[in-house]
Amino acid sequence: MEGLGYLPFGDESGHFLGAVALHRGDRLYREYIDAHGPLVFMLSWLVGHVVGWSQIWLMRLVSTACAAAAGAAIFFSPLFRLLWQRYLACAMWLGTVGGVWVVQGLNLDDYWTIGGALAVIALALLAVPLLCATPVSRTQAFMGGFALGFLPFAAYPFSLFSVAVALAVLGVFVAKPRLYQVPFLGMMAGGLSAVGLMLLWLLVYGDIGGMIAFHFIANQKWYAHYIPMDLNQFWHSLRFSLAPDRIVQTIAVCMLAVGGVLLLACGRHRLMALAVLAGILSLQARGSVGFQNGSFLMASLALGAMLLVGVLASRPKEMMCVVVGCVALAAFGGRYALSSPFQQTAAQRHAAGWHRFRENPYVGFSALIHKYAAPDERILVLPYNPDVYIYANRLSMKKYHAYLPWEADYAAHPWHGYARDICVDLPRNEPPVIYYDHWVVWGSYPAETFMPCFLQVLAKDYTQMPHEPFVYVRNDRLAAHQP
Repeated sequence: MEGLGYLPFGDESGHFLGAVALHRGDRLYREYIDAHGPLVFMLSWLVGHVVGWSQIWLMRLVSTACAAAAGAAIFFSPLFRLLWQRYLACAMWLGTVGGVWVVQGLNLDDYWTIGGALAVIALALLAVPLLCATPVSRTQAFMGGFALGFLPFAAYPFSLFSVAVALAVLGVFVAKPRLYQVPFLGMMAGGLSAVGLMLLWLLVYGDIGGMIAFHFIANQKWYAHYIPMDLNQFWHSLRFSLAPDRIVQTIAVCMLAVGGVLLLACGRHRLMALAVLAGILSLQARGSVGFQNGSFLMASLALGAMLLVGVLASRPKEMMCVVVGCVALAAFGGRYALSSPFQQTAAQRHAAGWHRFRENPYVGFSALIHKYAAPDERILVLPYNPDVYIYANRLSMKKYHAYLPWEADYAAHPWHGYARDICVDLPRNEPPVIYYDHWVVWGSYPAETFMPCFLQVLAKDYTQMPHEPFVYVRNDRLAAHQP
């Protein structure tokens, strides 16, 4: 419950806004453009139809449902033969994940949690049992393959994990084709079904070419230059440290190390086991020790939980002690750690309280937006603050809910006609209200360096509100409201 009402986060608000935009008729990557993969938008849109569109905060149930599905996959994993083993493995994973749920931002409606849950499903139902020479049914293999097929649509870098696990299963199949034909074909059927389902959804509610342009090309070719991402960053993220901002990552690395050693020692296919471990490490390719390690964290905790319970199957007392110890360690680490992305201590997290993130017409800027922009009119918030759209209950200008330096780079080099340039589109369709908070992106990129044309339009055609300096109203709209 704490996670449902914890502080809102910009990336997550963009997913909420995208789901609302899809509900009102926009197409993903056409009218509503975002750099993230389509799966988080599809799941948020589906949950919105269940919980409604006024209580936006309830879309965080996406992450809750994904974690529950991953826990169920561990419970039903063919790796375990006895019921009490299933309960202990599931309790160990849910307990360790629960200890860092809010601390590491797993509560957010974000692709890190979704990707982590899918990785756990593939590991529990397919990869780990096969590597331990445990029979896998067609249904279990299908579900594991389905998770692998979905993963690249959560974020395209997750395709490395899918490829690594698929190659491991292929290697096992090639070694003994008759014995492993059923799980291999089940995995292939599940993977192709997931890919087909996502492409069909994108044909109806999105744009496949736009996904390639704005999720893959824009990120890989332009955004990658703005973030620290290299081998040094990766290796540094794997170092042991008890610092408050790194302790959760250290727990993940330790669980991966324990699970990896046990998998290599007890498994029957060591080369294929190395491929799976490489796939898990690929989830950490960005080298983050904050919330962006969510997928790596969840997969590592799952691997450790499953292998520890599996190896100690004949020693229930020792197994119980290990489970309690691991859960206690995660809970202690969570209390000691600085949260991500908000960098708060346990006391600060408690003081932040519990909030229902939704429309709030009583906030000053929201009241002004309501006054000057009708419910069916769109507004623009720059450079990046999707929370404003939620508080004001207004959709973003088509194609633009934000505009950041790497998006300006893409605008100068569009891919195959998928143009997106605010200098071209804003003068053609000026929204009645613009919210501009003068944020210098990451403290290094002021608006003057990547969207000076926007500032020119703002100075020429808009008036800054005296009591809400971030709100700018188009001059003709302001004149129409004068007494």
